[in-house]
Amino acid sequence: MKRTAVNIKTEKWNEIISELRKRGWIVTAKYYGFDAGIDDDFLILRKGFKKILFGWTNWVEGEIKCNDRIFKYLESEFNLEFEYGKPTSLKPLVIATYRLQSLPFFLVEKLSLLEINK
Repeated sequence: MKRTAVNIKTEKWNEIISELRKRGWIVTAKYYGFDAGIDDDFLILRKGFKKILFGWTNWVEGEIKCNDRIFKYLESEFNLEFEYGKPTSLKPLVIATYRLQSLPFFLVEKLSLLEINK
């Protein structure tokens, strides 16, 4: 079952992403709009068959969408207790929009447009 954790403070949201990347999770999609990281942000991390969606807006803070098993892992690893609720930045239509606006990550790496994995 996929749920959405809401109202995650920006600092904690960024910390979770950074730490997971250090642990081998790979960015497979990222929003590259002119306002990325300023007004809105979106990315998908994957490790094997596991997937976590991260959404953020400067209006409502961070959101994470994944299955219950991954939430349990995140809560224990980061000593957190998530608040679950109705998403704002991870609604299905918003996710679809971000995915359309995201360059395929392999293309970004091939063209060396960004230094995300360095």
